[in-house]
Amino acid sequence: MSDTERTIAFLTSKWTNVDENIRQGITPGGVPSISKAWTIFNKHGWNVHVFIMTDLESEFPAQTVELEGVTFHWLDNSLGNIRRLQGLKKLLHFFKLLTILRKIKMIKTIKKTGIKPDIIYCMRDTFAWMGLLWSVFVKARCVLRMYGTFVYDIWFEKKNNLFDRIKTIPELITYKLPFDHIIITNDGTQGDKVAEWMKVNKKIFWFPINGVDKNLYIRDFDAISFKEKIGVPKTSPMLLLLGRLTYWKRQDRVVKAMPTILKKYPEAKLVIVGKGELREDLEILTNELGLSESVLFYGAILHKQIKYFFNASDIFIMPYDVSNLSNTLIESLIAGCCVLTRDVGSTTEVVSDGENAVVLSPGETEEFAEAIIDLLGNPDKRRILSKNAYETAMERFSTWDERMEEEYNLISNLVNNFD
Repeated sequence: MSDTERTIAFLTSKWTNVDENIRQGITPGGVPSISKAWTIFNKHGWNVHVFIMTDLESEFPAQTVELEGVTFHWLDNSLGNIRRLQGLKKLLHFFKLLTILRKIKMIKTIKKTGIKPDIIYCMRDTFAWMGLLWSVFVKARCVLRMYGTFVYDIWFEKKNNLFDRIKTIPELITYKLPFDHIIITNDGTQGDKVAEWMKVNKKIFWFPINGVDKNLYIRDFDAISFKEKIGVPKTSPMLLLLGRLTYWKRQDRVVKAMPTILKKYPEAKLVIVGKGELREDLEILTNELGLSESVLFYGAILHKQIKYFFNASDIFIMPYDVSNLSNTLIESLIAGCCVLTRDVGSTTEVVSDGENAVVLSPGETEEFAEAIIDLLGNPDKRRILSKNAYETAMERFSTWDERMEEEYNLISNLVNNFD
């Protein structure tokens, strides 16, 4: 069977700057590994269908959109005709029955499309059961794709309470299901150790680091003009936080460090780029600390715009609790940033303290303030770290095209062997 006769179906949820962009007829932004997954198969001539789980009743009336050769379908995740069960919502949630009812409803919707894929690609464990059931109906291969995991952190690092561990059980069960392949991003969350703990067959397991756009560094970039454009005075040191604003990314650590930093460098500005559930709390914290003139919130941006923020920054900071080997770290290195991060997960597989980044042992606000003050007072050190970061990243990481070709070949071979 030729590639033009192949069909792949992706099961996914709404991702930031993906779902919204598709609805507007714009090439998806957000996390590159999401949209690039279906783009590579489209490039090779496959028929590509992407099913996005959402609440159609309140959000989007149309159920199918064609964009750049890919067909997008929206799956209704609302209660719909089971709304009469709303009174039992808490009880149903506790036993996961509401989730099961919704998934059954979505499987029926998928079957009605008549699409018979050669392979089903489940983006996260949320869609594991749906994907496997569908693969049985149409005799297709099924792949589980995980974008990192919190399991290792909950069970082995923080040793969270019993309730937190119970919440990970659905994911743990997923690793024991009969997938043809399991892919977990090596993003610093120790997915390989989780797979080993769950005794995932090594023959069906892949643990890749994400690719990167190697054109993020801009030689002779006019940082002064860009800083003024976003409201940062040309003489002000620019500290940068970039990414989804969420609790485990702990952007609050840097906000709390700002009063100490400002005593030494009163003109310093902290630019926070991104959106998320932590935004309101960060704004409240900023006001409580009297930092409204020193902390600037820039909201979400298109992925193609991140290089300008990276190149304008004096220090890029990643204060996360987990996942410190994320896309953002890789991109900041390739952009030649002076990076300040924490030694959690597998961060030190890529960066070394004092060589191509400043890597703090897990700590709190005081360490961030001291490290930032030291870097702002030592421009030569920043230049050396930036240069080494760029050289490390250029040598170590694959481009997105190279990385996605690896994934395409793996999945294409699964289908060929199945035939």
